[in-house]
Parts: sequence; structure tokens; C-alpha cells
Amino acid sequence: MGMSTSGALTTMFYNDAYLNLRIPDHLSLEDAATIPVVYGTVVFALKVRARMKRGDSVLIHSGTGGIGQAAIRIALYEGCTVYTTVGTQEKREFLKKEFPQLNVDNIGNSRDTSFEQMVYRGTKGRGVDIVLNSLAEEKLLAGVRCLARGGRFVEIGKFDLAGNHPLQLEFLKKEASFIGVMLDRIFEATPENKKQLVAYLEQAMKSGAVKPMNRTVFKYNEVEQAFRYMTTGKHMGKVIVQVRDPKEITNLPPVKTFKGYPRYFCYPENTYIVIGGLGGFGLELADWLILRGARKLILTSRKGVQTGYQRFRIKIWRSYGVLVHISKADITTREGCVELIKESSRLGPVHAIFNLAVVLADAIFENQSSKSFQTSFEPKANATQYLDEVTREMCPDLRDFVIFSSVTCGRGNAGQTNYGMANSVMERICERRRKDGYPALAIEWGAIGEVGLVAEMQEEHFEIEISGTLQQKISSCLNVLNLFLRQKEAAIVSSIVVAEKRGAIGALDNAVDAVLYILGVDDIKSISMHATLAELGMDSMTAVEIKQTLEREYEVFLSPKDIRSMTLARLKEIQEERLLGDSKTEKSDESSYGIKLVFRILGEESESTMKEMPLTSGIPDGEDGPTIFALPGIEGFVKVMGNLAAGLEAKVVGLQYAYDLEFETVQDIANSLVPVIQRRVPSKSTPIRLVAYSYGTVIALEVAHALEALGYAPGTVVLIDGSPTMMTELLKQEMDVGEDHIFQTLLICHLMSFYLSSDVVAKNYEKIFKCKTLDERIDAGVEAVTAVVPLENPDYNRVVARTIYKRLRALLLYTPSYTQIKSKICLIKPTQVTLKHVSEDMNCTELSEQPLIVETFEGNHITIVDSEEAIQRINSIFCGQN
Repeated sequence: MGMSTSGALTTMFYNDAYLNLRIPDHLSLEDAATIPVVYGTVVFALKVRARMKRGDSVLIHSGTGGIGQAAIRIALYEGCTVYTTVGTQEKREFLKKEFPQLNVDNIGNSRDTSFEQMVYRGTKGRGVDIVLNSLAEEKLLAGVRCLARGGRFVEIGKFDLAGNHPLQLEFLKKEASFIGVMLDRIFEATPENKKQLVAYLEQAMKSGAVKPMNRTVFKYNEVEQAFRYMTTGKHMGKVIVQVRDPKEITNLPPVKTFKGYPRYFCYPENTYIVIGGLGGFGLELADWLILRGARKLILTSRKGVQTGYQRFRIKIWRSYGVLVHISKADITTREGCVELIKESSRLGPVHAIFNLAVVLADAIFENQSSKSFQTSFEPKANATQYLDEVTREMCPDLRDFVIFSSVTCGRGNAGQTNYGMANSVMERICERRRKDGYPALAIEWGAIGEVGLVAEMQEEHFEIEISGTLQQKISSCLNVLNLFLRQKEAAIVSSIVVAEKRGAIGALDNAVDAVLYILGVDDIKSISMHATLAELGMDSMTAVEIKQTLEREYEVFLSPKDIRSMTLARLKEIQEERLLGDSKTEKSDESSYGIKLVFRILGEESESTMKEMPLTSGIPDGEDGPTIFALPGIEGFVKVMGNLAAGLEAKVVGLQYAYDLEFETVQDIANSLVPVIQRRVPSKSTPIRLVAYSYGTVIALEVAHALEALGYAPGTVVLIDGSPTMMTELLKQEMDVGEDHIFQTLLICHLMSFYLSSDVVAKNYEKIFKCKTLDERIDAGVEAVTAVVPLENPDYNRVVARTIYKRLRALLLYTPSYTQIKSKICLIKPTQVTLKHVSEDMNCTELSEQPLIVETFEGNHITIVDSEEAIQRINSIFCGQN
């Protein structure tokens, strides 16, 4: 028998010979299985680290556990006085029966700190020489206080160590010492220390000092039940798994088989190439290969090391003795692939190639171009083709040729036809390689939520559902990767997580039931709903499982501290509150997001009919300079662009969309503004200068087209986080325009939110929703506001609601009156994208005859209009026009 850190559940195992123990003839295999870990821990803790000797007094917590029983037996064998603690009367009776030499008065309670008084009574106030501790928090501190002068506190639990909890240093006055013991460190110890431990155990087994533990036995197909039983804290001794009955047999029984997957391993003398190895998944894959023995890694990246995290990981790997080389070879060309293989071969024979490279150029098929297809093809299809050709000639020892494909290839995605086709080409190459007798594997991954492209694009704490699939954890991907690499039947495999549908009532019931199941409680009536989970038997291991289960299955997010104090009654309340809130507000919140984004202010009624408004700019009044026209968002008031105008080195005139005019289309709004520009800039040779924001970007392009049709010289149109495609998609995706009555209700509720709290608005939602017409809904909204806040002119608020609704409907029905304008377009974007499923250029490239300028600055849709960097860039653009 022996010990190992992991990997022992296998048909062949290479163990550390220094930690092998001979099984005495009088012990069965089942007996022997209870000995190494518990007695190894005790001997290492008490004899090696704490230097226990005859006559010492020892406090041993949780005496009926495996460690507790072993420690009591060793301490009594060495002639020590033993104090111990247990959690129940049943366990107390067990100790009295198992160890009759124990003093009954020396058995205390491990559920509170009363054992402290027991120790002081038994030692006449002196304290004990050694404390073998496995308790946590206040009970740990009570154990520290039980130490005598010069005592040794031996900590074998990990709860407080992992939590970095503070320890009162007052006990140092007693000249005491604190010793942390981790048995897994014995695997890193010197051969002499290992031999010392094994020799003591073998001698103690021969002398009878070490006896087998009492145990609870589970069958080999009951492993989960075994772990759950162990977490309940009801077991005494060891929990072991029995592979077969230990009975005398004369004939060899048929072998019981079960699925076992060989572990993927790497050879330290060979080279492993990860293309795209500095990306999120690439770094995790590189680490995975290193843990499996790789010592020569080639990571390719077009840009090289750029982030501190990348440098940190590489530094860690090099500290392991791994040779990490960063290659910038251009794999999109045959020459670059040859260069990459030559670089790699200089380190050692190339054993495996993983192609993770990807470049996205998403757009619906109508908006795709040969360039967008080429962009997606180069790192995937082209690179794989060249690598296939080159490795056939230059890599005779190649064992694995792996390309990372995507579920968009197998299931399809409307906005990624180019990406899907590139993956499909790679898969066909893999099939051909397999047919020709070469290694090849294509893995269709679903969305991966923790690292990589999806993780970078999603909002924090939100889980994206794509084509009916959920995001996978990177740990899950790496686990299944081991299986994929070891199977040789299929050239194309897939890994996705199918989204499950749960009813609200089922989810509510199951959350509490799941916690009870983890805690091993069969009957909810047998416990108090107001007892904390800690009082119900939760330990550090079950706390982690409960936390992960609540987050993953029921979307209840709690801190470790909250979980310790959580009760089943409170958990039920949280579940009810979340489900009730979701059912009422989820649809409203999601749909009103777009309205809140594009409609930010309620302007003054006195300014609502003004078509133009000069703004303070970087040019003092009275000085000459070019004129820039600013077009605001859907509200039509240029105040939102005040900071922008102040930073522009030009005269700035704000164009407003008057509320006293009836506009049915976007073109109507644009045509109302053209005369204002003609009046301000009578000379048609003066280039057009427009700066538009949000909804105003759609109008600005129509204005430019109308001016060019009148003979004005082409100029520049600056679009700030907006375009016809982007604004239309925002309207469709983020505002519930499919059903007009819902759309109207959301709009009116948002207008009410300028005056009322969200709670008051929510209370009036149903009343407004039940109205039959837009005017009735507007009247209901105005009535709700005036009941709380007096309005200066309720009729003006009615006009605002009706006008904004018409502008949004006009955008929904909008078709541009131009194919391309002659003026140059410059797109200013924030780093926090407003809409994820719109191409990088927001489809602006096709709107102008001239090349598109795209600039990205820090911020979001709200803050980008005030960005100083963006303002300076706009100045430089218009200076170039001069």
C-alpha cells in the first residue's frame, strides 16, 4: 500500500517507492486501505513536526474521525495524556468503547468552546503540551488558549489557512509555537524524511500500535454517495470504496469493466506549438500542456506579448523550467508556416500543433464582402492548409494536429457565415488528413464564458445564450479535451452545453432541496428552517458546493460569509424575491434599456421649437472660423453636446428637431434642417461639416445627401457612436417594438422616470399597459406624474411623448434615400460597445464613396460625447479638411 497526491484511480500507477508500505499478513486489503493517510498525517504532525514524547499532554479534536482515532492511538502508545472532543453523545460512547484507557472526563464537546474549561480542569490550569487542531474560527482560538508554556499548536485543517484569518499573537508570551501541517508536502520531502515516516508506520503496525480504522464501505459505483455521506459529518473512522468483495476465491472471476480514459501526456524533449497561444484559451491550453509534461512550448501571436497577465504566466512557466518561445511568424502564408516549423524543430521534434487563431468580421450575409471572408479565412482556413502541407514534409514525429473550430460551423449563425465557412474548410482538411493516414482533429467548441472572445464581448455577470447553448467553463473544456485527444475514431468532435429550461416554481423548490441534498438532510421536517447552514452541518467543502450550485443552477449569488449565516428560510425568501422581480420587471428592464440609452434629457419647453442654437465653442465670439453643425440624439436638444462644442476649434451651431412640426419620416426631419444650413453657409463651395451623435447620425447622413444634391461641396460627417444600421438594430434588439402596446408603455414609463421613482413607475405600469390607445396611455402617464409632482404644462409633456414615439417609429420604418454620399465619414466609437452584434464599422463603409475613418476612445454611449480625446481627434479631422 502507499500514498499519492492524485491519479491513483487507474489500471496502472507509478508510485513513489519511498512511500510504499508492506501490508502485514494479519491485515486484509480493506484493513490496510484505512491506514496510510490518517496514520501518515498523525505521525508526520505529532512525531516529526511537534516532537511528541512520553509524558506530554495532547488535545485532539474530532476524536472519532480517522485522524482523531489515529492520533489518540499513537498518543496513548507513546505514553501521553489525551484530551479529545466529539460532536455527539453517540460518538462519545464510541470513544469510551474503542479506547477504554481514556479518562471519561477528558472527552469534551467540539461544537462549542466548552472544551477549554475541560482542559484547564484536567491540567489544573497548566494547559496541554500539544493541540492537534482541525476546528475553525472561534474554536481554533479557544484551542490556542489551551496551550501550556512552550506548547505546540499543530494545525491540520485548511479553512482558516485558506481564508488567511488572523491569529492572536498573545499566545507567543507562552513561548508557544504554531505549526501548519499538510501531508501533501511529504511528497516533496527528502528521501530520508519519507523513509523515517514509513519505517515508523511499519514498526507500529508490527507492534500493534497502529490498528485499522473502523470504516464505512461503499461499492465502486457509489462514489458520489460516499462523498456526500462524508460531508454530513456523521461517519466515524474512514470512508472507503470497495472495488470487489475481499473473499476467498478459487477461480479468477470475470473482470468488471468500467469506462476509463487514458490521460493525455507530453514528452519533455518534444516541442508543442500553440497558434494563438497568447489569447485567453491559448494561455489556459499552454498551462494544461505544461501540467502534462510539456517543457518546450512555441506560442504564436501577431502582436507578441502585450499584457501584464501574459508576462506573468510566461514567467511562472519559465520558473518551472519550461522553455517558452514567442513566435511572430505569419501563419497566413506558406513561408510563415515553414518559418514556424523550422523555429520549433530547432528546440526539438514537433509533437503537436494546436491552431486556436481567429479573427472575426461578423455581419449578416448581405453585408459580407470578399474582404470580410478573406479576413476570417487567413488565420483559419489558409493557415490550416499551409500547415497541413508543410507538416507532411517537415514533421515526421507529429502526433496531434488539432484545430479549434466552432459550433457556428455545425449549427450555423446568421451573422458569421464567413467564420463558419472558414471553420468548415479546416474540418474538411482534417478529414482528408485522416483519410491519408495523418493525425488530425477538429473540435467544434460552443461558447466559452470565462476566457476568449465571448468572455471579452459579454457584459460582466451576464451569461449569454447562443443558439440554445450556454457558455462552458474553461475547466470543463480542458477536461473534455483530454477525452477528445485520446479518442482516434472521429476526426470532428463537438463540445457544447445545451441550455435547460426551468419553470419558476420548480426552480424555487429545487434551490432549497438542492441545499438539503448537499447537506445530506432527507426530511425537511426534521430540521429548523431558521437554523444556519453551518448549524445544519455545512463544512468548508460543502460550502463551496452549495455556493457553486446556487450560482450555476439558480442564479443566487452569495459571498462565503453570507452562506455561513444563511438559513433555509432566508434562502427561500431570496428565491421568491428574485423570481417575483424577474416575472414583473425582467421584460420591462431589458426592453427599456435602449430607450434609456438614446433618450437622456427632457429639454425646456421654451427651446422646443427652435431649429438652431449657437453653442459656446473654442473660438471666441466675434472671431472668424469654420462652422460645424451639431446634430443631437432623439430628444432633439443640443445641450447634450455642450461639452463637445466647447472643445471644438470652430463655430458650432446646434441643429434641433422642433417639437411644433409634424415629422413622419427621418427625411422630413433632415429636410427641415437644410434651410438652416443654407442660411448659415450661403457659399456652396464651402465643405460640409457635420458632427452627429446617436439618433442624429441617421439624420446627418440624410442632411449631407440633401446638401450635396443642392450642389454643396462634399465635406466630412463625423458620426459619434451611431449609424443607420446601428440605431435601427438598437431599436429592434433593445426596445420591444414588435408589439406596439408594449413599446408605447415602456416609452411612457421612461418619460415618467424623469419625475418619479422607479417604484412608483412600476406600480403604474399595468394601468398604462391596459389602456387601448397611445393617447390614453399618455394621459394615464401624465395623470400619474401630476398626482405626485406638479407639471408646469402637462400638454407639453404629451407633445414630447407623442413626438418621441413618432421619431422612433420613423427610424423603424427608415430606408435611406441615398446609396452613397460623396462626403467623407468618420466614425467615433466607445470602447464599451453599445450593441454587440453589429460589425466593427457599423456598416458605414458602404455609405460613402471615400474611405471610412474609424476611431475608438475610452467610454460608453453616454460618455463618448464628452471624451476629450475624441474631441481632439474631431478637431484634427476638420483641420485636415481646411
